[in-house]
Parts: sequence; structure tokens; C-alpha cells
Amino acid sequence: MFMPYRLGAIGVGGNSAGHLRRFLAMPEVDVVGMADPSDTSIANARSNVDGLDGVPVYADWRDLLAATDLDLALVSTPHTLHYEHVMGALDAGLHVLCEKPLAHTPELAQEIADHAKALGRHVVVGFQRRFSPGYTYMRDRLQSSDMGDITHVQASQWQAWIGAARGKWRSTLALGGGGQLSDSGSHLMDMLLWTTGLRVAEVDARMRTYDLEVEVDGAAVLLFENGAIGTLSIIGTGHTFGERLAVVAGGGAIRADWASGGVEVILEDDLEAKATREVEGLSGGTNPDDHFLAVIDGAAPNGSPPEDSVHLLEVLAAIRQSSVSGQREFVSRT
Repeated sequence: MFMPYRLGAIGVGGNSAGHLRRFLAMPEVDVVGMADPSDTSIANARSNVDGLDGVPVYADWRDLLAATDLDLALVSTPHTLHYEHVMGALDAGLHVLCEKPLAHTPELAQEIADHAKALGRHVVVGFQRRFSPGYTYMRDRLQSSDMGDITHVQASQWQAWIGAARGKWRSTLALGGGGQLSDSGSHLMDMLLWTTGLRVAEVDARMRTYDLEVEVDGAAVLLFENGAIGTLSIIGTGHTFGERLAVVAGGGAIRADWASGGVEVILEDDLEAKATREVEGLSGGTNPDDHFLAVIDGAAPNGSPPEDSVHLLEVLAAIRQSSVSGQREFVSRT
């Protein structure tokens, strides 16, 4: 007899809505519980997501785990709470889909990765760009032999982050663990590392906080272990949302332009024509929720494992340290 997976949602504010809609549409999944200390977040979730009216609610996530027989957990809570919630779900024997960033320090991310491996549980991190056809094409091209060694990387992102974050948990160190760099900026840094396969050795960075306690704007020069250099620019005082990742290698160059809504345009050098062309006809792709289920079912390897978050968080920590020290910093290894 077919028995659907039983999923509990830890945190139902903001980003959880899209995840919950997709899980509710899956015949393989039953959403059987929600935990959130905010009555407003619970009410908004029920108002914005069809199918949640009869789902039991808990103010404390521990009560959700104790009272409900679960197989899966969705963690979509403030960043600094991810570690506690993911580890608690793993200890309860659950597979976990966690919103990015996995944790707010590389040490905590490594602990999660080690704990999941020891327990034989899957943790998938919700970096949705990893499942887009455009970025997947970019990664495949950059890691093909004819592209040669990567020599330069340029990454930038801009959005009206400061206005949206001011007065909310994302603008606090206690819950956000950092600002724009940890929030939307972690998507860009993940794409930089994932598509290129590079590791960062040194950084030289500066950041501005304006009237907040976390970074809003930032710029960094990156030196990679293979000798390549690059720049990272995170702009939280922008007016619209946009993102660009450009990579130059010995055998060509490729660029991704990504706008709000998740539609990326891939542009690649045509060396014979000495021109840049748009790559058309890209298809396929998935989302973190469908991928999470495929990983659990053994139908796909984990495309966003917790181990990958460790170096990302090492780089973010070095960028922040460089901004404080005012000098170049080496990226520490966890």
C-alpha cells in the first residue's frame, strides 16, 4: 500500500509559501504539521497557501517533532536558527530541506554535514539556481575540457534590500547572522563556486552598513587557489533586482544575467565569429522541493548537499573579517 511521506514545516513565514505549495501538490507528500511562534505567520500561510486550513499548528518546533510522526522536515526560519532546527530534525530521524544559508558559520555547517552522514539522513540546501537549466548549462560548459583553465570571474548583484530588510529579522545579527551577503548574496556566491568549481584562497573586501548592524553593500577582490582572480559586488541599496556572473577561461567566456522571477539569460563567446551569442533552447530544470523528493527516493544524487555550504560560509566569513581588518585575509579551512 502506498504511504506518502509525512512532512512537517518548521517556520512558515515568507519563503516557505512556495515550498509548501509545491509539497501540497505532490501525491507523495502529506503536510501534517506546521510550527511557528508567530500567529501572524501562521495566519498568512493559511491565507496565502491553499490546503493548510486543517493542518495542525505548533508554537514550538519541538512540539511538532514530538507530537507528529514525520518523515521529512522543511526548515524555513531566520538564518541563525537553521542549525538548531536542522540538527533537531536529524535527531528525530528526518530528511531535511533547509532554506539557504544552511547555517551562519562554516563550523556549524560542517557539523550538520557530519551529523547527517552519521545518521544516514539527507539534507538538501535550497539553492534553487542549481536546478535551473541556464546555470546548469553554464556549469557544464565551464567544467568541459575545451574551456580550459578559468582566469577571471566577475559577479555582481543589486536589489532594494535595505528598505525591505530594515526593521525585520534579516537586518539583525542575532537572527540574520549577517546582511545582504548572507541573504540574497549567498545565492550569487553559491553560483560562483558551483559553476566554476573553484575555491577561494584570499579576499580583500570592504562593506557598508549604513544605519543597520549588518552589511548592506560590499565589494571584494577574490584570489582563487588555481591562480584566477575575480571580483564580487553585492549592492543592497539598488532599486531593482538583477544579477550577473561572468567567467573568462582559456577557451572562451560565458555569462549569466539573472533577473527577478528566475529567468536567466546565458551568453557565450563564439570564438570563430568573434562575437557573443545567446544560448537558446535551454530546457529542463527542476526546483529544490522536487529535487529533495528525488534524492530521498534514490532517483537523483544530492545536487545541493550540506558539504558544499562549508566553503561558501568560509568565504563569507573571510570577506567580513577583511572588511573589519581593512586588509587582505586568507580563507580559513574548517
